Amino acid sequence: MSLDRSTLEMAEVPSFDKSRKLGPFTWFYKFHHARRFRWLQRKTSAIEKTAISVLELGCNDARSIDYISVPIKRYVGFDAGWRSGIKEGRPYGLEAARVHYRNMPNFEFHRSESCKDLERVPGQFDVAIVLETFEYLKPAELEKYVAVLASKLNSTGCIYSTMPNEKGIPLLLKALGSKLSRVPRSEYTTRQLFNAVLGRMQRVPRKAFGRKGFDYAAVAQIVRRHFTRIQLESLEPSFAPLSLSLNVGLTACKKSSTNAAIRS
Repeated sequence: MSLDRSTLEMAEVPSFDKSRKLGPFTWFYKFHHARRFRWLQRKTSAIEKTAISVLELGCNDARSIDYISVPIKRYVGFDAGWRSGIKEGRPYGLEAARVHYRNMPNFEFHRSESCKDLERVPGQFDVAIVLETFEYLKPAELEKYVAVLASKLNSTGCIYSTMPNEKGIPLLLKALGSKLSRVPRSEYTTRQLFNAVLGRMQRVPRKAFGRKGFDYAAVAQIVRRHFTRIQLESLEPSFAPLSLSLNVGLTACKKSSTNAAIRS
């Protein structure tokens, strides 16, 4: 299933964020939010299969489906549903996904806050997607989630994930942008922000659910224990080194996967 370009552009802002008054920052927010999906589109275009099965963690309204470049024969999405429901008669978040794909028997959407729900899913998948979600999982459960995702992928399966860069210059820019746009984000004390900007993440207390203290490099270390090939790359801007990218893309593949997913 695909949407025309105008529809996709309208969908760049999450359904739960459309009421935000961002003023002059609206365009940048749309662009920033879209980067993860454009990256996913590029990565999946390298998959050399006629159709794939997809397992997504943190699916929200499942807009990722419109950016997957290969036909989907099966899709199972999980989301905590924190920003989901019906407002003024219109569904948003997970509810929007359920309504939109209600006539697709091979598409499932589940409200979940437990890794056990993933464990119960039958069968294996070609692709696992985790876009801007690892930071909202309990730190103590990250390893378990990665292990289960790895077990749910077949021998040629890959995981595609995007994560925020919450340290160094990118964090400083985000903190400044939050102040100027008045869009709240993780709160740091002056000392914590100073340490995070210097990359001293061990001195920044990790928020149980959220970006504060989140370190994409720590997640990459966990992923390396469960996947043979792993690649980290800059998303925004794509030409910048990882240390200066606002968001980071991670591709991890099983041992017998082709190199196409890593090279794309």
